[in-house]
Amino acid sequence: MTESLWPAVLAGMAAGLGVAMPLGAIGALLLRMGLTNGFWVAGAGAAGVATTDVVYCAVATLTGGLFADFVQAYQGVFLVASGALVLVIGVWQLARTLRRSQATVIGVRRASAIVTFARFVALTAINPLTLMYFIALGAAVSTATSSPAGPIAFVLAVGLSSFAWQLLLAGIGAFCGRLMSATATRVIGIAASVVIATLGIMVIVSGLARPAGK
Repeated sequence: MTESLWPAVLAGMAAGLGVAMPLGAIGALLLRMGLTNGFWVAGAGAAGVATTDVVYCAVATLTGGLFADFVQAYQGVFLVASGALVLVIGVWQLARTLRRSQATVIGVRRASAIVTFARFVALTAINPLTLMYFIALGAAVSTATSSPAGPIAFVLAVGLSSFAWQLLLAGIGAFCGRLMSATATRVIGIAASVVIATLGIMVIVSGLARPAGK
C-alpha cells in the first residue's frame, strides 16, 4: 500500500513546487518580508501561502471540475481584485519605507506574524490561477494511484513542498537582511516595493483583458 502512495506523493511534490516556484508578487512580497521583518514573520507569511495551497488543492481534488467553469468565467474579476490588493500593499510599503529615516529602519521589524499570515492567505486565495492550477491537476490524482489514501497523500505533499519553497524565500530574504546595512536594506526595500506595485499593475492589466463571463 505504501508503494501505491508514492506516485501520489511525487505528483503532489511536483504540483506544490510547480505552483510555488514561479516568482511573482507573492514571492517578491515574501522576500521583502524576510528582508525587513526577519525570518519568523516572513515564515508566517510562507505558512499562509502553503495553507491556502493545501485548501485549494483539497477542494479541487474532492470536487474535480465542479468550480472550473465559474472560476474560468470570472477569473478576470479575481485577477483585478488580486492585482489591486498587491498594488495597494506595494504602494503602502513604499510610502512607509520612504517616511522612515535610516535610523529607524530596524523599527520595521515589528510586523505581527498573525497579521502577516492572514495577509498572505488572502493574497493567495484571491488569485484564481492558483485554484485553476489545482483544478487542472485534481483529476489526474485518481490516475496516479489506486490507493484510497492517494488524494490525501497528494494534498499533504503539495502543502509540504509549497511550504518548503516559501520558507526558502523567507530565509533568503532574512539572511540578506542580516548581512546588509540599514541603508542597503532601506534601498532594497524601496526597490522591492516598486517591483511589487508593478507586478500588481501587471495582474490588473491581465485581469482587465479577461472580461467577466467570457
